[in-house]
Formats: sequence, C-alpha cells, structure tokens
Amino acid sequence: MSPKIKKIVAGLGIFMAVLICAVILHSGEVLKSLNLKLSDGLYSGRTISDEIVIVKIDNKSFEEVENGGIGAMKNWNSSTYAKVLEEIEKMQPKVVMYDVLFASKSDGINSKEILNIAKEHADVEEFSVEILNYLKEPHPNDQKFIDVLSKFKNVYLIKSTRGTAEFDNESFKYSGEIIPNKIFAEQAKLGFANIVTGDLSENDSAIYSIPYLLSVDGKIEKHIDFKIAEEFSGQAVDPIVENDQMYINYAGETSSYADISFSDVYYGKITADFFKDKIVLIGATATIIHDNHYTPIDQKTPMPGIEIHANAIQTILDGTYLRHQSLVEFVAFTGLLLAIAVGAFMYVPVIYGAVVLVLELVAFPFIAKFFFSHGIILDLIWPLFAIFAAYLAVIAYRNFTEFAEKRKLRNAFAHYVSKDLIENVISNPDALKLGGDRREISVLFLDIENFTTLSESGEPEKVVEIINNYFDALSNLIMEEGGTVDKFEGDAIMALFGAPISYPDHAVKACAAALKIREKMAELNTQYGCNLNVRVGVGTGDAIVGNMGSRERFDYTAMGDTVNTASRLEGINKFYKTRILVMHKTWAAAGGAFFFREVDTICPKGKSDPLQIHELMGVEVSEAGKKVVAVWDEALAAYRAGNWAVAEAKLNEVLAVLPEDGPSKTLLERIAEFKLVAPEKWDGIWRFKEK
Repeated sequence: MSPKIKKIVAGLGIFMAVLICAVILHSGEVLKSLNLKLSDGLYSGRTISDEIVIVKIDNKSFEEVENGGIGAMKNWNSSTYAKVLEEIEKMQPKVVMYDVLFASKSDGINSKEILNIAKEHADVEEFSVEILNYLKEPHPNDQKFIDVLSKFKNVYLIKSTRGTAEFDNESFKYSGEIIPNKIFAEQAKLGFANIVTGDLSENDSAIYSIPYLLSVDGKIEKHIDFKIAEEFSGQAVDPIVENDQMYINYAGETSSYADISFSDVYYGKITADFFKDKIVLIGATATIIHDNHYTPIDQKTPMPGIEIHANAIQTILDGTYLRHQSLVEFVAFTGLLLAIAVGAFMYVPVIYGAVVLVLELVAFPFIAKFFFSHGIILDLIWPLFAIFAAYLAVIAYRNFTEFAEKRKLRNAFAHYVSKDLIENVISNPDALKLGGDRREISVLFLDIENFTTLSESGEPEKVVEIINNYFDALSNLIMEEGGTVDKFEGDAIMALFGAPISYPDHAVKACAAALKIREKMAELNTQYGCNLNVRVGVGTGDAIVGNMGSRERFDYTAMGDTVNTASRLEGINKFYKTRILVMHKTWAAAGGAFFFREVDTICPKGKSDPLQIHELMGVEVSEAGKKVVAVWDEALAAYRAGNWAVAEAKLNEVLAVLPEDGPSKTLLERIAEFKLVAPEKWDGIWRFKEK
C-alpha cells in the first residue's frame, strides 16, 4: 500500500472512530445538563411584540392608598380584581389572562367594608339591607367579579395540577387538578399555567420550556399559553415540541414587555387604547410573591412568571420555535466539521493545522448562533470534542509515521544540504524519490591543490583541523546555493545540484557556487596562512540519483557519465592551468548568467566522443577582458584550423595582456610540438593520453 493510500485510510479511520464516539456520547446524553447550560449563551433579544402587555401586581400595588397603592394584598378581595378587569375591558383587549388562582370564594365582611357601607348608607334600614347581602350567596364582592367575567368572554383564569408529572409519550399526566372556585370557573375560560422545571429542564433554577399537552383523569388539553395564542390569532397552532415540551424562544430579558402597575389600572391611570386589541397578562411581579425564575436569556435578574408566559405566547405567535438537532442532523453536522478538520490536520503543516483547529473552535459559537436563529439548538459539546479528539489523533498518527520519517530525512541530509533545502524536502516529500531516479542535474567536483605538500610538512592534527575548516567553509557555500554535498574523498568534494530536490536552474546554482568557492579560497588562505587553491569541474546532464549501496550500508549519490565527466574536468584543469572548467551543456544552461570562454574540444582518456569545454571566468568581465577573450577566440579558431602561425601570433597577443594565462601557454606548447612533428589528420580535437 502506497504512503498516500495509507494516509487516506488512516484519515478515514480516525474520522469514523471519532464520529462514532461522538454519536455514542451525544445519544447517551452525557453532560446533557452542561450542554443545556451552555446553550444559554445562544439566547439573545428579538423584537418585543407590541401585541402583549403586562399588568404587574408589583410592590407599588401593595403600598397604602395615600401612596398610590391598593393596600396590603390580604385586604384585597374579588371585587378588587373585578374593578381592574373592568378597567381593562373598557379598552377592548382581545384576550385577558389572570395569572391568579381564584380557588376560594369570599367569606364575611371586614371592618373597612362596614365603614364604607356606613358612609354610603346613613339610613339604618338601607345599611342593614347592605350588611345582610354579605350573608347571601354569592358574596357581593364575588358577584362583582362574576358579573364582569360573565360580561366579557375573552378572559382566561388559570388552574393548576396536583402530583408529579409523568410523561406517557403524548402528554404530561397528573393525579389531579386545582381549579378556580366553581362560581368563577363557570364564567371564564380555564387553562393550565404550569411551567416545566426540575428534571424536565435539567435545571431547577431556570425555565427553558412549557408543556404542550397536560392530562388529568384522561382528559387532555393544551397549556393556557397555546389557548391564548390560538384565540388571539384566530387559528390553531401546530408547535414544534420535544417530549411534549415547547422550548421558549425568549424575546427579551426581564422587564422587556410593555407593562403597567396593577394599582394604576385600578385607579384608572391608563393611557388611552393601551389595551386595545392586545393580549393582556395580569400577574405578580412583586418579590414577596416569589413567582420569579431565572431564564436562559437572563441569569442575573429573575423573571416573573407572567413575563415567562409572555415570552412563550410570543414564541407561539411568531412561530419561532426551538428544537434540538436530530441524531441525523448531529451526524451530518459533526461529520462535516470532522471531515474538514481531519483533512486539514492530515495534509497541512502542524502550525496551519493548529490554526484550522482554532478557527473551527472560534467559528463554532457563530455557527451555533446561526442555527439557533433558524430554530435549531446544536449540541455544543460533542462536535467540539470530535474536532479536538481528531486533532490529537491525527497528530499522534503523523508523529509516529510521517513526522518520524521527516526526522529520519532531516537527520539523513542535515550534514549535506542547506536547512532550507531540508525543509523543502520535508514539506514536499513527493519531490524526493529515494529509490533511484533518472533526471538532469549538475555535478560539481572540487579538489584542493597543494594538499599533499601540506600534509607531508605539517602535524597530522593540524592538517586535519585545517582541511576540516576548509571543507566546512566550502560545504556551506555549496549548501547556500542549494547544492547537496554528496561526499568527501580525501581532499575532494562532490556536490549535486538538482537532487534530491529537482529545480530548473541547477546549472546556474552550480556555477555560482564554483565562483564563490574560488573567491573563498583566497580568504581562507589568508586566515590560515596557507597557499592552497582549488580546481573545479562542473558537468550538466542526465544521471541516476538515489540510495545506492548494500542493504545494510548505502548513501544517497549520483551515477552516470555526467558525474564521470565532471570529475574528469576537475582534473583536466591542471593541463590548462585553469580553476573552473564546465561542460558545454553547463555553458548552454548558465551562459546567460555568467561570462565564459571556450577553452578546447577534447577527448578525455578512455573516451571516444569529443567534449567541448569552457572556462567559467566570472559573473561579468571588463570591456578590456572581453577584447582579450575575442583575441583568444580567434587564436582557438586558427588552432583548430591548423593555421599555426596565426594561432601562435594571437596567443602571444593574449599573453601580452595576461602573462599567466594557462590555456594560451598550453596551446603554444602543442603548436611547438606540431611544428616539429605534424599531427596526423588534425581535426582540432585534443585527445588526452593521461588523466
């Protein structure tokens, strides 16, 4: 199996393993309470409905009359609620709900009422008649409330349940119910006003939902908030529920809805049309009533129960239902995030993989918020667990496979190529073929002259130190130009350009390295007090590169005629007294970047094919230098044509400017021999008889 296939299989394996683990944890509702708590951050304000208003039974309502209140709640009676309801109904609301359980009827008469009757009826007989009315059924105060309830058919009174809720996969079942007193219940519409807490919402201190259907003695009916919403809208609703719970999509924090004090309504202090065509919810907000609860949208300020009803009703009217993502949706969503994560972690550098991890973690809340705005509550724990677990799993896999291989590569090449090239090899492993590959490369051979003399005259330790310092400096120059130091042989270095990483300008880089080596030698000689020089041969062409050797011991190297020719050129320098000789193919590939002169056409010993060689002179030369090279070219042409007199004259012109020019001296020596013994069938090619 190829490394690519192995990597794909490993990635799929990690993907499936992590996804299955996440699905199991999600389905098992592990950390469900924490998940629900985290979802609190998704709730944010929406536009508050202006169709819902709240009449607050607040602290102000319990103030004394002189302070604008109605007095202590214990002194209130059904006529108090009747008066407020009558004031509200004057403005023609659509629906009114009293979040007060009128479980008992009035009984007797208190001293305050007696004093009021006495003030209104000075006549003893009239006073007596009024007092006797309080002994009849129903009580006069109750009768006032009954009269108002019977007059207006849009009023809902709440009822409550008895016992612990049991969910039967359809509705919440209760053992019994507590309804308003019969005299009131017969005149109004009724509905359960329970809000779900405890195990059903996973948090005793926060209200997330209301039940949809409630059942007592086999009779199933909708929660009062649904009844009110249906009556207001004039149509049945089909809510989205989970386990018979409708999650409230809270529109605002505590005290967000338009409201007015119960006492202000009682005294008629109402803006005109405040209740016109509205849903009016009447309920306690005073702290002493203890009907305040924390909600996911506001964990700092408890929300009165009547406001929770307002938010629930608005959720129904707006159709902004919430639900948790289904198992299929969880698998699809988590799978998508996981696929992106595993793909990135597997194929990008570790630092970028960490960036992808951070980006997914940072983006996740925004994604969750987007889905929430479309009615879906995402699992906020296990998708993140999946991403992070995948990251750790992939890093572990890459550490034991890919990174281990990269460490081997780094160690294998650290002493032979530049750090940049090592990182290139590691980050682009496909560019490296270690098993053997035929490709065009450039090969550089260099040999240090006078090393034998130095080794014979110096102390061994000192000689080793000097040569190591030279090799260190020259190797660094080679690596700086992207070359690979292939091997050291005595006082020689072999370097490859274009392997193990292939690049098109390998000939240019090899020539640049050769020039830098030539310049560096003068600096090193001054530094160490030596008189060493180098001969450099550069060849360009096809070669076999790869790991070569035995099973137990091998090296990365190159083989082929190009390698042999470059080595020969290094040695041929000594015949021409030159420093850098290159093949014609090297000259053709790098000629635009440097200045060369053609030196000769030769056949090295043991070879039959002629080889055109060039001397690398520098990046550029002066105009005077170019003129000298032009004369040289004329001399070389005459030499090849067998016109010895012209060639000799031109070569002497070169020597007049460059007295130590090795190629000129070499050709003059040959011409002198040719004058004595003419060559047979001269074709301008010099055939070496020695290496």
